[in-house]
Amino acid sequence: MRRFAIAGIVLLFAVVVGATVALSAITSEDRPANATVSAFEPRVAVGNQSDDARTGSGEVVTCNERGPLPGNAGLSGSLVLERPVGDEGPPEATFRVNVTVGDGGLVQTDTVNLSTGGSERVTLFTIDERPPSLDGGDSVTVQGVVSTEKTTAATASRTVGVAERDVPCADEREN
Repeated sequence: MRRFAIAGIVLLFAVVVGATVALSAITSEDRPANATVSAFEPRVAVGNQSDDARTGSGEVVTCNERGPLPGNAGLSGSLVLERPVGDEGPPEATFRVNVTVGDGGLVQTDTVNLSTGGSERVTLFTIDERPPSLDGGDSVTVQGVVSTEKTTAATASRTVGVAERDVPCADEREN
């Protein structure tokens, strides 16, 4: 009789432990994934408003420069997204990375898939019409928001100076 009682207790213990492990595995899939922004290095530039940058001179422009054309604004740089090793969310998760400059005149949205313990560098590169609120020499806030399953997983914010691009090939024209 005593053997049956001990065997019953051991069997009950095994069933409870097995059920707990199974429940934990099932509910971890229901938890949203977690992520962090480990590096955020945005740069913002505007093209000057001069129309003579490419017209009026009758010359062929033979050089290349970085930055947006006149009348445009650009976002460049990078954001590094990491997923912790101990994250209790699903093994693979999809994150939406939304980077906004100032009042939303420049926006870049990316989708990143990360497994637990993984990381990825998102290259920031967007050019659009220059918003009226964005001028060279200004300081502007660049906000990064990382979300998954309608839940914000991480945010990052930087205040950066807005660079103004000079007339293209200005160095060559002076010579």
